[in-house]
Amino acid sequence: MNSTPLPDLLRQIAMLARSNRLDEAALQVTTATLAYPNDPVLAALGGAVEFHRGRYDRAVPYLEKAHARQPGDLTVRANLAEALFQVGRAAEALRLCDDASAKSDPSLRLARLGAHLAQEAEDFERAVRLYRHVLAKTPDDWSLWNNLGNALTGAGAVAEAAEALKRAVKLAPDAAPIRVNLGNALLDAERFEEGEATLRQAASDFPLDAKPLVALADFYRLSGREDEAFETLGEAARRAPDDAELLSDYGQQAGQRNEYEIAEASYEAALALRADLGPSIVGLAALFERTNREAELDPLRDRAIANAVDAQSIAYIDALRFKRAERFEDALAALEAAGDAVIPHRRHQLRGIMLDRLGSYDAAFAEFAAMNADRLEDPSRPAERAQAYREHVAADCALVGKDWVESWAPADPAPERPAPMFLVGFPRSGTTLLDTMLMAAPGTLVLEEEPFVNEVEQSLGGTAALPGLDADAIAEARRRYFALVASAGDLGPDSLVIDKHPLHLNKVPVIRRLFPEARFILALRHPCDVLLSCFLTNFRTNPGMSNFLALDTSAELYDLTFAYWTKMRALFDLPVQTVVYERLVSDPRRELQPVFDALGLARPGDDFDHRETARSRGIVRTASYAQVTEPLYTRSAGRWRRYEAQLAPVIERIRPWIEQFGYSVEDDRVPGWGEAASLAAADG
Repeated sequence: MNSTPLPDLLRQIAMLARSNRLDEAALQVTTATLAYPNDPVLAALGGAVEFHRGRYDRAVPYLEKAHARQPGDLTVRANLAEALFQVGRAAEALRLCDDASAKSDPSLRLARLGAHLAQEAEDFERAVRLYRHVLAKTPDDWSLWNNLGNALTGAGAVAEAAEALKRAVKLAPDAAPIRVNLGNALLDAERFEEGEATLRQAASDFPLDAKPLVALADFYRLSGREDEAFETLGEAARRAPDDAELLSDYGQQAGQRNEYEIAEASYEAALALRADLGPSIVGLAALFERTNREAELDPLRDRAIANAVDAQSIAYIDALRFKRAERFEDALAALEAAGDAVIPHRRHQLRGIMLDRLGSYDAAFAEFAAMNADRLEDPSRPAERAQAYREHVAADCALVGKDWVESWAPADPAPERPAPMFLVGFPRSGTTLLDTMLMAAPGTLVLEEEPFVNEVEQSLGGTAALPGLDADAIAEARRRYFALVASAGDLGPDSLVIDKHPLHLNKVPVIRRLFPEARFILALRHPCDVLLSCFLTNFRTNPGMSNFLALDTSAELYDLTFAYWTKMRALFDLPVQTVVYERLVSDPRRELQPVFDALGLARPGDDFDHRETARSRGIVRTASYAQVTEPLYTRSAGRWRRYEAQLAPVIERIRPWIEQFGYSVEDDRVPGWGEAASLAAADG
């Protein structure tokens, strides 16, 4: 047994520690503890030595022993709390940082650590109390003002958070993260202009930092400003070419916008940095399926396995492979194994598709309903934006009348090229199949749901500005439109532009103002099949398509749209060719002949096969991407009968249109070929 008195041992250990001979001091502590195992002073000193050696695991037993004997010793308490935090025992550390002890500790160590731990534990009110206590004694600590601001944000006190973060920015103006925190806090406080300006200034002041742009992109997305969100996120990705997760996120956003070349390049750039990055593998798999490149799924699976990608991502590839092979039960099992690799609304959609093909219609509808319910929860408030879109259609319908049109300033500029043909029809009425068939005609340039009409209309000042346009303004607007068209395809001097956009049903006034000679093709399909298909389709949640997240708003928009179209068609005496989907899939050549004749295009031959055109057109950017490369089938005609019970609450809202267009709820009749003329008159 060691015969050296304890005071002498304590002095020796302390001297070694002060001389930074910590290893020797630790050895002395071990030896002394054998002789004096219960002495709290020795335990406290041993804990301090091991703490400063960075051996927190060895410090904790000493400090626990010292604290048990001397619970009021704030130095021991602080050392123990920090050691526990360092070994991952945060909850125990936080218990040692109670308000009374933290406020009694003159070193402020307990208050600083307690505030941090409380914030990590999302006990924001406690964190705020402790940060305020420390700041009262150290008011120039910018990092604490930043932390206080973040804790206040967590506590929901966003106005106070913004003020705390402004103090932090004033003390540390060159700290980019604090500027981002301030911008976000201002946005949370609904000081949108100030928040956006703060983030924009941060992006300008720190041109190599992507984080201000990422925060801006999030704000734009949540505000429904999708184009700005995408552009801003793209700039962020360009600033951070080594950030695999950011590149992958950009790829996902590009894919959702049908910007497939950008999406694929972004995913591949992310995988070049991290070959095992599951979200990029999942993104590529979805892209290959979406662009009819299913043959590339097998090599992608092999690549994923070779790079040790997680099993869930590989299971998602399998789900798509089995789905395309029509092995729907295997696909469901693979999708289940994919788990969280698939975002919820996409998982529900795929389940619904496969259950539908297996004949489990009630279960399928439940999955599609869950898909839409998930989309409705998006922070960008799609239900509100959908309502605003319907209100806009209703307002335009009320505005545009005979007197209003007669108030238009005379303007008839000489056309510089042929007016476009506008292919319209409620979404899921067969417009993509029809535009694919029209692509087969030489001399046509088909636009696939490009926003060019909207962009030109907005630049003019909206529908209300149309009467005041003069000939020069209209000529310039036409030139701008065709410049946008030229950016999307090969526009020759005599090209017939076919501008396919279903909801341009609601854009007749601006089309007519710019192109008085424009003609229209109206795609019709049984309204019940249309509403069902819209509900089952996973559209982008822009203002128009967000209406399809619920059957009642889908039916309301259908009614509003065709009321508007009917009024506009009569008011402007529109030249319209009507194409009926059910007839088109039954006998495409017969249905298309009048359309080709009206457009002055060569008639399709007896051997016409739209699939060749579909394959040659490359990427199909609409929800019909899979169907247009398949043989024509009629399984979608009358599909609504399988879901008649679910559609029952909205059928009465659209029954007048069902009957007016020549369909029925009671039987499976469709408009016959001999009814084309009466159809044109009925809906116009």
